[in-house]
Amino acid sequence: MKLSKRKSWGILAFIVLPLFILGCSSEKGKEPSIAEEIKLNSGAVLKNEDGNYKLYNYENGKYESTKDNVVILDYDKDTSSYVYVEEGNNFVVHNGYKNEIKDKNHSELKLSKGGEYISYFIDDNGLKLKIFDTTKENKQIEMKSNVSISGTLYDWYDSDTLVYYGISDDGINGLFTYNIKENKEELLYNIKEGYLAFLKGTDNNVMFIQLTLENNKKLMAIDKKKKDVKFLSDSIEELSDIIVSDEKIYFTGRVSGNVNSLYELRDNKPKRLVFDFPAIVKIEKGIAIDENNNILFIGTNSLNDKQEQIYTYSKDGSISLVTKNSTDYVFIEYNT
Repeated sequence: MKLSKRKSWGILAFIVLPLFILGCSSEKGKEPSIAEEIKLNSGAVLKNEDGNYKLYNYENGKYESTKDNVVILDYDKDTSSYVYVEEGNNFVVHNGYKNEIKDKNHSELKLSKGGEYISYFIDDNGLKLKIFDTTKENKQIEMKSNVSISGTLYDWYDSDTLVYYGISDDGINGLFTYNIKENKEELLYNIKEGYLAFLKGTDNNVMFIQLTLENNKKLMAIDKKKKDVKFLSDSIEELSDIIVSDEKIYFTGRVSGNVNSLYELRDNKPKRLVFDFPAIVKIEKGIAIDENNNILFIGTNSLNDKQEQIYTYSKDGSISLVTKNSTDYVFIEYNT
């Protein structure tokens, strides 16, 4: 059994128990426990070893097994907050306190930038977005929204604000933001034609794929400070993950007339970066970036090869193998 990048975290259940319990809320009257601090670098992974997942940190160009026997799903660099699995249950750790996550049948679990909140969808006669603070009190945040979110297209815009795609009660189709501290919902981008198929927040931008009524796919970016909307490319057929590094845009996906691979966007034109080493790029695994702005990705030696490896694409254009074989590698979601 394998794990995909974000949507199949629930499958981690088989590591410890058949039932994977999620949701967020401390038992009434029960004090949250004190948890140890764990330090991880960008690029950290979970590696399948004989059916069990072990945590590996990435430092100085190589992976090292950590002493912490913890299956971490999501990590925030600035606060060392994280979400992890323990004895079949999930917990969120922030400022030294850990609170159990209890809702079942979640999807798209995300830790906010700064680790102060956790969010996810549950199926309650339709998908419902739930938000909790990760402080000692561990309260659920009531979201006073007038927007029906489309599917699970959302992300954290900043430490206190969500961004999501949907339709408002008055019929506006667009991207919206919701500031938790101010209980304020605002229209970020009015989509006059078509709909969205991909959404991700980066440090300075909101990146998304907009499909027109003619089924043309446009990669767009919204500058968070200026709120400017910029067209990036119309030749991307599939997009699984995207990263901005040193003002360069890298993504895993597929371009018109090409194959699944790692690409760089240059002057609005995607350039394929990987050809035969490795032979196959596992685009569903996404990408990560290390402390030196090198790109990490997962690949195999052939289409039918069940053994995965992690590779690095360096700024000089070279590609290097950085791990041994495993049946499954999963990058940890990492907030910088």
